[in-house]
Amino acid sequence: MLEKTFRAEGLTGAALGGKTTTWIGITSLLQNFGSFLGIYAFTYLTHYTNRRKAFAVSFLAAMGMTAYTFWNLKNLSDVFWMVPLMGFCQLALFGGYAIYLPELFPTRLRSTGTSFCYNVGRFVAAGGPLTLGYLTSRVFAGTAEPMRYAGVTLCLVFLVGLAVLPFAPETKGRPLPE
Repeated sequence: MLEKTFRAEGLTGAALGGKTTTWIGITSLLQNFGSFLGIYAFTYLTHYTNRRKAFAVSFLAAMGMTAYTFWNLKNLSDVFWMVPLMGFCQLALFGGYAIYLPELFPTRLRSTGTSFCYNVGRFVAAGGPLTLGYLTSRVFAGTAEPMRYAGVTLCLVFLVGLAVLPFAPETKGRPLPE
């Protein structure tokens, strides 16, 4: 996506590589800035609503903003507002993990249980890049921009979180299990 923009400016070779690397760094910083604010915002959301509703809002926001960004990021200027919003919505969920997961386990298992849940999620997420590569190279290979279609398709993973929520216990206002 960015390479097309830079090629339109007449950049090739090392100049193109340098410009692309710079913008990857800027994009990463912008996403992390949005993520910081999103994690912080989740804690406020859980104060005013219960845990499950906060997760539901966050799953829907993450799915919607990620799909919107993949589908509509077309200009370099879009990076400055879409990417921080995407980071805000995606990583707000991590604020929820820090609040919710310790509330599920008794004191003697709290650290182990929280770590187990958090890291099982990482293990499952490790298949994401493989799936993105498969979708891009095989499923949507015939489209003009397969990465857009693959990215939007991967947003469906947030529906798994929504499907699990009705079975998750509500912990707000309840004493920690002992």
